[in-house]
Amino acid sequence: MNVFAPARSFDQNDPELIDRPGMDRVLLREELQILEDLNRRLCGHQLAIEYVQRFLRSTQTKSLDIVDLGTGAADIPRAIAVWARQRRIPVTITAVDRSPEVLQIAGESCRNWPDIRLEQHDLRALPYADGSFDLVLCSLALHHFDSADAIAILRQIKKISRGGYIVNDLRRNWLAIGSMELLLQTIFRSRTFRHDARKSCRAAFTVCELRVLAEKAGLDNFQIHRHHGFFRMVLAGQNEQPK
Repeated sequence: MNVFAPARSFDQNDPELIDRPGMDRVLLREELQILEDLNRRLCGHQLAIEYVQRFLRSTQTKSLDIVDLGTGAADIPRAIAVWARQRRIPVTITAVDRSPEVLQIAGESCRNWPDIRLEQHDLRALPYADGSFDLVLCSLALHHFDSADAIAILRQIKKISRGGYIVNDLRRNWLAIGSMELLLQTIFRSRTFRHDARKSCRAAFTVCELRVLAEKAGLDNFQIHRHHGFFRMVLAGQNEQPK
């Protein structure tokens, strides 16, 4: 029993609206835009870039081949691409999502980004060979799956990474849930976002749960850090022989 967090609430038969096929395109676009705005305003983009920088410093890699799993609107790949261009770091990013509707919207924002390639795949069964990418990213996606699938995804992440991996997600705790509820009642007007945000906060894993999932997936050289107060956590790790 955890006094700091309620029991996880996740039902794969009652997914978030954004995960349901056939969601109204206008509402889907609205929710993706809200998520992108939150990533930008609450330093979600900067958090991803910070960990990319750490990876570059620790491995002394001069160029990057990245895959972003559960990419949504591909706003994190675009933020990383901007940062890399400013520093003249060669980067290619494969942005992966399982939803064709989400990828179509992402494609509209990536038309002028030749360094970003969009691909549709199920995160639990990726088609990539072992060690296909220098760095594997997965942001705000893991809580959309049950524990068994989350383990399968983490196992896939380790498999396709030849260097490192960064898994960034929400943290489940009473403070995060209460704070989000206050924001939903006072700021956000989108009914779809309100619905999905509530479900996301209660479907997120705790730090201890994420550590157990990672260990069951065979990850061994990793750390989990808390970020943004009580809202976020990042699992960051490296394989034994980075490029």
